[in-house]
Amino acid sequence: MRRGLASAAVVGAAALAAGILTATPAYAGTCVASDPCDTTVTFDVTAGALQITVPDTVDLANDGAPGGFAYGQLGAITVDDLRASATPSWVATVSSTAFITGTGADPGTSIPASDIYYCSGDATATTGSGTFVPGQASPCDPPPPADGTALDTPATAFSHTVLPADTGNNSATWNPLLTVAVPLSAIAGQFTGTITHSVA
Repeated sequence: MRRGLASAAVVGAAALAAGILTATPAYAGTCVASDPCDTTVTFDVTAGALQITVPDTVDLANDGAPGGFAYGQLGAITVDDLRASATPSWVATVSSTAFITGTGADPGTSIPASDIYYCSGDATATTGSGTFVPGQASPCDPPPPADGTALDTPATAFSHTVLPADTGNNSATWNPLLTVAVPLSAIAGQFTGTITHSVA
């Protein structure tokens, strides 16, 4: 009795396996000869982030004496808008700390952000549609005077404006000129500060 049940089970399993192996694939439709037969195809367009890339450290090419100017290019700043958006507008802003030597607490050891000037100039490269607008248009000339915007308050570095047809991804790169108006009261030393960019 047990042998019969075992044999039946083996036969049933074999039949099930054969059915799985020989099953006919499902089709969306069957068309007779000469009739068009359509297949609907789909895929996704993927979206990324809105991001900004800046240099880690920069040593300005031109040092300055008290009453003069220190200045130089900050290096490539790039905004990549990978959101695949229907309205891909954005604004990049820039701000500065004071520049100090030592602790910055003693007389002559701190240069305020109001003496730090930023000039974005025109884009060096762009991709995508829309209008790319520099915060401070070219030319960004070496001082004197200091070209650009003082960074005692956050300033627009670059922006991207769009019309209804200007959809999808885009990017912009610029190389701003940074100028420091060195106060007459400044003492000798290496001054360090932080320039901060953000995009939204």
